[in-house]
Amino acid sequence: MSRPLPRRLRLWLPPALLAAYVAWTAAAVAGLLGPLDRAVLLDPPLDPAGGPFQVLASIGVVGAPVVLYAGLAVLAWWAYRRRLRELAWAILLAAALSWAGIELAKAVLRMPRPPTAPDILGVSGWGFPSAHMAAAVTAVLMITATMITTRQSHATTRGWRVGGVVLVLLYAVDRWGLGAHWFSDILGGALWGALSAGWALLLTRVHAHPDPTPSTPEPGGASDGTDDAAQPRAAVIYNPTKVLDLPTLVRHVEFELAGRGWRRAIWLPTTPDDPGIEMTAIAVRKAVDLVIGVGGDGTVRVIAAGLAGTGIPLAVVPAGTGNLLARNLAIPLDEVRALETAFEGTERAIDLIRVRADDGPYDHFCVMAGIGIDAAIVGEAGTELKRAIGNTAYVVSAAQHVNHPALDTRISLDGAPPLRTRAHLVLIGNVGLLQGGIQLMPDARVDDGRLDLMVASPRGIRDWLSVFTRVLARRGRTDERLRRLTGRRVEIVVDHPDRYELDGDPQGTCTRLTAEVVPGALVLRVPR
Repeated sequence: MSRPLPRRLRLWLPPALLAAYVAWTAAAVAGLLGPLDRAVLLDPPLDPAGGPFQVLASIGVVGAPVVLYAGLAVLAWWAYRRRLRELAWAILLAAALSWAGIELAKAVLRMPRPPTAPDILGVSGWGFPSAHMAAAVTAVLMITATMITTRQSHATTRGWRVGGVVLVLLYAVDRWGLGAHWFSDILGGALWGALSAGWALLLTRVHAHPDPTPSTPEPGGASDGTDDAAQPRAAVIYNPTKVLDLPTLVRHVEFELAGRGWRRAIWLPTTPDDPGIEMTAIAVRKAVDLVIGVGGDGTVRVIAAGLAGTGIPLAVVPAGTGNLLARNLAIPLDEVRALETAFEGTERAIDLIRVRADDGPYDHFCVMAGIGIDAAIVGEAGTELKRAIGNTAYVVSAAQHVNHPALDTRISLDGAPPLRTRAHLVLIGNVGLLQGGIQLMPDARVDDGRLDLMVASPRGIRDWLSVFTRVLARRGRTDERLRRLTGRRVEIVVDHPDRYELDGDPQGTCTRLTAEVVPGALVLRVPR
């Protein structure tokens, strides 16, 4: 079984690679490597008309640096789509460093290729360091980092390591056999490629070291009999429509559990008929020590409602479009970091808002609830549209509902005389931050024992522009066009049924919406 590199060694490895590259480059520039280069140069060179030369020339073209960097860009997109955001940035940064460093070194050092270098595609320009070697080493190391980060099996990872070494050697033989580079160029390119990957991983905090990875069960799978009832246990409630790579999520969770001495998790997927109500009830009945909610704000809301008052902590792994609860509480949007917070974070008691539409059952929300144009917008921004274009789906939907009629509204706050207005937008907030850093309700706090209310009553385009400007500028001034209120209980009554939403999920229509804060109802794991 592989042993992880000591943390001190992991931190010193990129600087050590930098020192090695600088020393090798200095030796090459000073001519100290000339005897070695001439000694290992293939002499006589391969016949350009021969089969071996043609094969090597083809490898150099098919495996050109631009092809490898394009492949890394695709890999970064794949990682980002699976909420592995730090890994995605590491891949892009490694590719950028590798390409830019090689181009800069060639332009500054201007060291020629061997006199035997053929005049073919892929062999042109200055020689030191080799662009092919840098790209190959960068690609191999970043693919290795991806396999380790996604907790692939030991057999798969070991197989790739062997294949990666073979691939790098193939590139080295290709550059040497064609006579395209001196030996110093080849090793210099390899050092720069390793340096680029190492610094990218270090700067983005991706720990690509071979930790021992336990075998993992399928979701809902039975225990292997090694569980100890005295060990803590977690339940994972996840929305299958939001999790793009369930096997990787399973490996991540079970890796964290095994490394901390927890029992294997209880896996509970939501369904189209049940967004998490029964799943949360199962977790409560089993008295688990932690519930991990994987999904968007709607999934998290349902889980939070079921955990209210139980004292069972909830850890959020954001997998939705808005992820507003996570954004407001600085919970990482990266899957790996979010799971680290789940087990290493601190517990914070936050408020929930108990809400009731007309005479229906009571429910809860964590983020915001709205009636009017807000609910119409989120209702039309469907799952498929959000999956295709992300947050832009809300912009498209907003354009479709720009003429949504205003509502004759009566708002009663904490028993005070009611406020009567003709409102386009009525929002109740437990938090205030939206995507893009927009503070819709600057004074909203998730644990202040109060709810916040925003009422927008613009009469025309000029009023709407004024409202948007004041929201973006975070101006707290209140007038008849934009009111911000706060209290503990609010009742909103409108003149005709209109749509309402809870945490971005459309709920139906109502004419009365009652909301009341429940202080400290939910225990949430947040970053320290």
